[in-house]
Amino acid sequence: MTAEQLEAARSERMRQNGHPAITLEDARTWIEETGLCIFLPRSAQAGFTAPTFVEAVAGQRTPEPTLELIETAEQLLVRLEADGVAVRLNLAGQPGDQPDYVVAGWVLPYVYALRGDRDWRRGPQLTGSRQVSQLAVQASKQLEQGNQNAGQIRDALGREVTETAVLRALHELWKQLRIIPVVPEAGQPALWQPLRQRFQKAIAEGASTSQVTAISVLASIYLQAVIAASMEDVELFLSPLTSRSKIREVVRGLAATRQVHTTNMGHQSLYYVAGTLPDFPAVPAYQTSTTYAASYLSATRGSSYQRSWSSAAVEEDESEVFGASVAADVVEASLASVARASGKVRG
Repeated sequence: MTAEQLEAARSERMRQNGHPAITLEDARTWIEETGLCIFLPRSAQAGFTAPTFVEAVAGQRTPEPTLELIETAEQLLVRLEADGVAVRLNLAGQPGDQPDYVVAGWVLPYVYALRGDRDWRRGPQLTGSRQVSQLAVQASKQLEQGNQNAGQIRDALGREVTETAVLRALHELWKQLRIIPVVPEAGQPALWQPLRQRFQKAIAEGASTSQVTAISVLASIYLQAVIAASMEDVELFLSPLTSRSKIREVVRGLAATRQVHTTNMGHQSLYYVAGTLPDFPAVPAYQTSTTYAASYLSATRGSSYQRSWSSAAVEEDESEVFGASVAADVVEASLASVARASGKVRG
């Protein structure tokens, strides 16, 4: 595999190949296949390759997307959210209701396993490792009465509370996956809703999923979205969810159990999920043209992308080193959930 072949295959997989996802069905298929992506393109300085929702809608790489393109992507995302297909995330806790990541509904349990509260029936707390502000607790209680926007919550809590402070409290809760913004239409103020009202089943599943399993599934989803990637790329993509050291240990464990394989490109080792690397044609050592990558794409477009998303799912005793052993029952359960999702996409 050459760098040119990998780049061409990634463009095809991430829909940066001149075929934009401009219809609702196109966007639905892409997000369900991709599983987890960032919303806006990252700058070259971000240091890692990742699928992006806006670029998939554009059908090409767009380092600096126009406001019109972002609005088009937002309109599609609003419709996907209304159907329960996608969920917008704000893992970095940035202001506004624009997401930094977008997750497919079937992948949400694995994200929740790393970011959400295991005791999901319990309200937000003022103390402990998951503490939030007093205003966030009050806002959470207010939302139990029904979906409200920031202005309505401010009015309910008293005039001495500013809308800016309310928004800051809402983002505390959003970052912990306690609530999500529900955007009626692109450009309109978001209504805020407890996540469990729409995704209780996903939350309950995520609360009972181990961190090792969640990291394994999400790492394999990412690797299949980008064909193959370095360890650093995997760590950077998933770092908003958990520590890089845990990600690194899990991926090494998957490699040790041959759930994930490696291939060399120059002096760099790239990881890929076993059985998913495309069959690239052999390229002579002196050949640097992208002709071979183009012929590969025309012959094998989409041939392997619908395979198992999480063949690398592993479980282990939490007191042991991550990835040290594989529990067959957990692997099978993860594969079953992924198979159902893949069947939904193909259907």
